[in-house]
Amino acid sequence: TQRRMAGKGPPPGRTEAVGKPHPPGLPFRGAGGRRGGQGSMGCTVESLREAIKYMVESQGFDRVLRKMKLLSATPGKVVCEMKVEEEHTNRGGTLHGGLTATLVDVVSTAALLYTERAVPGVSVDMNITYTSAAKIGEEILITAQILKQGRSIAFASVDLTDKATGKLIAQGRHTKYLGSNTSK
Repeated sequence: TQRRMAGKGPPPGRTEAVGKPHPPGLPFRGAGGRRGGQGSMGCTVESLREAIKYMVESQGFDRVLRKMKLLSATPGKVVCEMKVEEEHTNRGGTLHGGLTATLVDVVSTAALLYTERAVPGVSVDMNITYTSAAKIGEEILITAQILKQGRSIAFASVDLTDKATGKLIAQGRHTKYLGSNTSK
């Protein structure tokens, strides 16, 4: 693992945690705190939108979420919506379980970014309980809530619900390693 030297961050365009290009407009790890227009969050709602856009417009797997929209963000809680389309479904014509897992991963990461520390972390554990199906054309809400954020581990809960009825589609639990935080 890399350690931060006092006052030094990672090289431009890099994150300390995994060495991948850093989303534009987001602070580097540990850069949270009070700054102009940001209150106690490590990033603004607009920079959170940019981070989600960065994740889903990549050439990687997350691009299947490019039609997902951020609805709201409050400290440690993010709500997104997405209309289920054919590309999101399994052979039965319902929301694919693997895509559900991706939604849990991406939206809980967004909720972590909208905390004072603004650290995305890396997945340690994830489980999902599937309770009902979402069909093509249905709009779903994805609500991620940070349950606890410690020095090195964070726990999140994510509910996928039918936007029209409120019916629970799936519930995920996500544990993420945040790296070692030596600041007090």
